Amino acid sequence: MKITCLHTAQSHVAGFSALFAKEDWEGAVDHIVRSDLLERAQTGGPDAVSDDLNVILKGCEEADAVLCTCSTLGGLLEDLAGEKVVRIDRPAMEQAAGFGKVMLAICLESTRLPSTALFEACAKGKTPHVVFCAEAWPYFEAGEMPAFQRSIAQSVGAAMIDVPDIDCIVLAQASMQGAAPLLMDIGVPVLTTPSLAVRRAIKIARR
Repeated sequence: MKITCLHTAQSHVAGFSALFAKEDWEGAVDHIVRSDLLERAQTGGPDAVSDDLNVILKGCEEADAVLCTCSTLGGLLEDLAGEKVVRIDRPAMEQAAGFGKVMLAICLESTRLPSTALFEACAKGKTPHVVFCAEAWPYFEAGEMPAFQRSIAQSVGAAMIDVPDIDCIVLAQASMQGAAPLLMDIGVPVLTTPSLAVRRAIKIARR
């Protein structure tokens, strides 16, 4: 059995390898890293990289599941390959749909539309409150992860003051999961995407 992960940041390789090991995954895990796809999707939209994604999928024909860890590209890849693909944020969005008022935190503008649309589809039209952590992403690009995580937590914390009665927070991008421990005292569940998506990919691969 084999699972192939498509990443848009090299830093995800070690983290997702550790998550698969934690779940006692007995098969192989291959990693494809294409940061250029995210860069092009940010300027031209996800459809600008559809041809590249089709080529990548053809190279993944022997994989039992494909996990796309980029929330900007996940929806398009899901459309191209159907049930074999696990979109990084779908399991978390499905779980969040069971809550009342949901706050969706993002760090990239290119993630806003696909993440919001996915939540609304899972929640049958219910709209999340989106928090754009505008100052965080440059820290991620510079590899300054503690500052990245603090910036996310500060943005979410400030939004919680302005928007009362939130029942659940979703950190929509895989890279954001490290901010979750900084939000433990905020008083509502904080969902992150990687662990749930890894478990979904394993379930599909074992079918």
